[in-house]
Amino acid sequence: MNSAINPEDVEQFLRENPDFLQNRPALLAALNLPHGGEGAVSLVERQVAILRERNITSRQKLVELSEIGRENDRLLEAARQTILALLNAVDRGHATLIWSEQACSTFGAEMGTLVWFGSAPKGEGPESVVHQLTQETSAFSGPVSAQDMETLFGRGAITGSVAVSCVRKGEEVIGALAVGASDAGRYRREDGTLFLDYIAEVIGQLPACQ
Repeated sequence: MNSAINPEDVEQFLRENPDFLQNRPALLAALNLPHGGEGAVSLVERQVAILRERNITSRQKLVELSEIGRENDRLLEAARQTILALLNAVDRGHATLIWSEQACSTFGAEMGTLVWFGSAPKGEGPESVVHQLTQETSAFSGPVSAQDMETLFGRGAITGSVAVSCVRKGEEVIGALAVGASDAGRYRREDGTLFLDYIAEVIGQLPACQ
């Protein structure tokens, strides 16, 4: 019979009996693991270090989730205030003015605009830019060229990023909401446009915007 100890068998045994060392302090004290530097560290210390690293990672994830939650709360409140303001719109022009103000003051965007389709010759102006950006979906978030920034917001020739959501009347697209920033990384492709979509949906139902 082969009495040689197989390391794999020892590992398997310890995995199946994780409490084996709990009541054997003498044995535990004799076990050491390399620590990547001079000397060695006890198994318990190594386990504590691993748990501490996992705890730090968990805390970091919790902080990130908390920050996301706070930002979503802020955006929800901004959407509520903006919708209440838009209910006072008397026509499309008034709605455009209200949104431009709310986008900057309430949402904290660098710039904002509300584009109404049919106000420029086909293939020209902001409507054309919106069509290009949202040709596959009804929304867009990401970097755009300096020319597109100037066409949408009337600013100087600067590259930047935008978030766009189409305004619909039933199945018909009648316009688009947009926010923009001179920072090309402010609005990213992986970012959603959920709150912008909510406001665009409300605008599409307002009698003043029909």
